[in-house]
Amino acid sequence: MVVPKRIAGTLTVTFSMLACAVFMPRITWALGGRQAVALPQDISTRLIHQGAASQIQLQLAADDWEQVPSDSSGSAPGVTPPDSGAAGTEGPAIDASGHPQRGSDNAAVTIVEFGDFQCPYCRRAEGTLREVRGHYGNKVRLVYMDFPLSFHPNAMDAAMAARCAGEQGKFWQYHDALFANQTALSAADLKAEAERLRLNSEKFDACFDQRKYESDILADKAEGKRAGADGTPYFLINGDPLSGAAPFSAFEVSIDRALAQQSSESPGHE
Repeated sequence: MVVPKRIAGTLTVTFSMLACAVFMPRITWALGGRQAVALPQDISTRLIHQGAASQIQLQLAADDWEQVPSDSSGSAPGVTPPDSGAAGTEGPAIDASGHPQRGSDNAAVTIVEFGDFQCPYCRRAEGTLREVRGHYGNKVRLVYMDFPLSFHPNAMDAAMAARCAGEQGKFWQYHDALFANQTALSAADLKAEAERLRLNSEKFDACFDQRKYESDILADKAEGKRAGADGTPYFLINGDPLSGAAPFSAFEVSIDRALAQQSSESPGHE
């Protein structure tokens, strides 16, 4: 579906985006007198809803690590850094503390991704996220949260395995490996990948076999639903939602708007 998006009342950006959707009925939307039909398989096109009215508050861990270790209790208290752009009272607070991140806590813009390791559109989005990080550098950080979809039979196991890898400091290496080969997500494949990354197999297997992080992953999914996610990938850019495997230009619009807002709210700005 091609979705026209009016920016600041003057500029129109048009693009298509795809997402692995929770619900897959055949739905028809009317857009400016034109009809757009969702595909009845495991993808759907979704509208972007942006602006202050839909902004989500983010609670984030306060450190500068490339990776925030997972907390097995899933209950680590979150804090909202003053530069996160997440302050405000509108929308539910999303607790992203204790989750893996790339980039500095001092970044002006935080991108929270709700992802599914078996979703092909999450894999497609990986290239765009690398482009975003390359373009904006330390101005952005990425926080990963789980949203395994029920019709992806290996997604939950993959999410649990990535958490177990995170216990040994290799979440992002494992994350990247899973997206590099989405056809190898069986339990045996997940354990073999841990061995390939030189993880402690005994600790990894015990963590995985005990399904140690299943409740935490379900808590992530609940957080995502509260934030408006009904498919993957789903992003919050300083609280503004962006759905699907959107192109770099869509991220650019949201990030530049967030940076401009940060600048306008900085001390001494007139």
